[in-house]
Amino acid sequence: MKNDNTLSNQKIEDEIKKAKEKKKLEIEQKKAETKQQEEKIDTKVNDNKKENLKKENQPKKNKPNNKNNKKKTNKENEKQIKDIKEEQNILNEDIKNESKSLNEDIKEKDTNQNLNKPKKSKLAIFLLIIALLGIIYYTVFTVQSLNFEHLNYFELIKPAAFVLISLLIIIILLKNNTKSNFLIFLLVLVIISYTIFSTSYSKENDLYVEDFINHNITEVMEWASKNNIELIELHEFSDTIPKNHVILQEYGITTLVSEIDTFTVTISDGPNYDKEITIDNLTGFSFDEVMKYIKDNKLNNVEIEFVKSEAKRDTVIEQVGSGTLRRSDKIIFRFSYGPDDIEPTPVKNLKGLSEFEATAYLKRYAINYTIDYEYSNDIEKGYVISQSVTDKIVTDTLKLVISKGKQITVPNLGKMTSSEITEWAIKNNLTVKFVEEYNKSYKSGSVIKASHKQGDVIDDDTVITVTISKGSMTVPEITNLADFKLWAQKYNVKFEEDYEFSNDYKLGEIIKVTPKVGEVIGEDDVITITISSGKQITVPYLVGMSRSNIEAKCKSINLSCTFTYGGYTESTNRDIAINQSRASGTVVGEGTNLLITLSSGKYVKVNVPSFIGKTKNQIVSSCNSIGVKCNFTYASGYSNETRDTAIKQDKTGTVNKGSTINITLSQGPAQSFTVTITGELLSLGNPEQTKNTLQSLLKTKCPGVNFTFSFQTSNFGKGYLAENSQVHVGQNTFIQGKTYKVIINN
Repeated sequence: MKNDNTLSNQKIEDEIKKAKEKKKLEIEQKKAETKQQEEKIDTKVNDNKKENLKKENQPKKNKPNNKNNKKKTNKENEKQIKDIKEEQNILNEDIKNESKSLNEDIKEKDTNQNLNKPKKSKLAIFLLIIALLGIIYYTVFTVQSLNFEHLNYFELIKPAAFVLISLLIIIILLKNNTKSNFLIFLLVLVIISYTIFSTSYSKENDLYVEDFINHNITEVMEWASKNNIELIELHEFSDTIPKNHVILQEYGITTLVSEIDTFTVTISDGPNYDKEITIDNLTGFSFDEVMKYIKDNKLNNVEIEFVKSEAKRDTVIEQVGSGTLRRSDKIIFRFSYGPDDIEPTPVKNLKGLSEFEATAYLKRYAINYTIDYEYSNDIEKGYVISQSVTDKIVTDTLKLVISKGKQITVPNLGKMTSSEITEWAIKNNLTVKFVEEYNKSYKSGSVIKASHKQGDVIDDDTVITVTISKGSMTVPEITNLADFKLWAQKYNVKFEEDYEFSNDYKLGEIIKVTPKVGEVIGEDDVITITISSGKQITVPYLVGMSRSNIEAKCKSINLSCTFTYGGYTESTNRDIAINQSRASGTVVGEGTNLLITLSSGKYVKVNVPSFIGKTKNQIVSSCNSIGVKCNFTYASGYSNETRDTAIKQDKTGTVNKGSTINITLSQGPAQSFTVTITGELLSLGNPEQTKNTLQSLLKTKCPGVNFTFSFQTSNFGKGYLAENSQVHVGQNTFIQGKTYKVIINN
């Protein structure tokens, strides 16, 4: 229908255009004919004038006749001119009428064409205006709701697409001039409905997770509480993120809040002052370089000293503490005042500096000072609040006032929730430790007690312990005995284990709990756990059976059997049971372990020769060849026999194979050692040191020689060897096996 109207309108326009061109050509042709007529009249008039003039120039005799002819000619000419003008007027009138008719035709066709066009109703215009206002309102609302600080560009796609599509449809409707308002009305209805829906629910349903990196944990807690999300906190040290600020978060800014139930964040505990680092030796460094080094490496136990010396002023002349140290280990830097006297210097404004920085500055310029500590709500703890002298030379002593931090008054913690206590503690730079315990007098989650009461004034960094009630103690669901034991140990719950056979419960499974799960128990109540011993089994008699038969038997009755060898026997073959850990007829549960002792086989008789006079290596070879074990010991004294030669044995002749033969070896002849004691080995004034030095030396130099040490009171040579000592300064000879006395003056 739309295409037919368009073709019809186009056809009318083409016909009007052709008619205009045709009339234009006819008018131009009429004008040309009129111009030709005028030219003919002008030519004829001129010809008549020329003819009259010629006649006037003829001889007078013919004058009367010429006059009459002239009059006659003029009349004829006037008549012709009049006729021509009348024709011209008629022609002009025809042209005028035709032009008028043509304009009327064109006007009529234009009117007919306009009548075919649909007129825009006021309702359509009104609806279009409402649609445009709806789009504008939705756009403004969407822009205002965007978080431009952490803009997620995915948020722009949906509103931008909606606005562009709506505008495109409106433009198409306006251009096509449809007679029906249905499409316009439908579009407006969609725009208004979507606008209302978006502005009502988008804030609730399209909220994205915020970027909390480097933000205080209190902001995360408020956000999580507002959105009903469980907050999970992990803690770790950080040199770059301030204490109680977020290092990492589980979800990014492209995640919808509606998609998550828990939110895990990693919180900074500040620098780790127990961390071991390598401390450089800064001897020769300047004061400013050292202060920067201290700050960069997070050292928090540094002492600054200044002394007068020949070294360059403000340079390190001595350092106590370097190498691998903890950040909290004490380090001392001694700087030089230089060789010259210190000139008085006006003290600068120290407000805002830390106590360490301020006192280091005052020491640098040899300014005497005292320190007072006061609470401050504005100045961070450990920083300068004020000073008694500024921009002037201190003539006596400068008074520094250092902040103790905020004066914190403990609220009524008993009326606060654990999350409220945590938030309060973090805001005030406090550490809170929660301890849970069962208490039937307090409902679960409420505060039983706290280490500080309401109204107590405390400093920041104070540790507050809060005991939270778990409500009445009830018997928990017990599915694993090991987990239950950990729970009972944690809360000092008394319990006992009871075992019974069962055909319904496997070995180790819990049959029942008394009292029952969920029942309230008191401090003195005992929980009894009944554990299955499995099916009841009677232990069979297994002695005399082979290993393979025992394994099959144990498997058939669901017992666990392990084996060990008990050695050789007189009459029992190898792998035959000679003992069992549980007597036959004993009732046990399925899966119970039985230890079966097997015979290593029947004894084999071997002949042991005499090993006296043989070396240790020879004896070992012989023992291995005949199948006996050799046990060697050394004689207590020295002899003329060569070392490692057998001088005694406990068994010879026929013995069981595998028996142990004890053999005594000679230590050999006693050796002598020559040791020179010099005065450098003796510690004057320190007898104990002398003893330690000689004891170590003689033990190393004289193996097998015995030395006894004692002290002797003397007024001379304390720490030196006494005159009656068997060990003396100079050359000494010691023989193995003998004992020598070492006496030291004391």
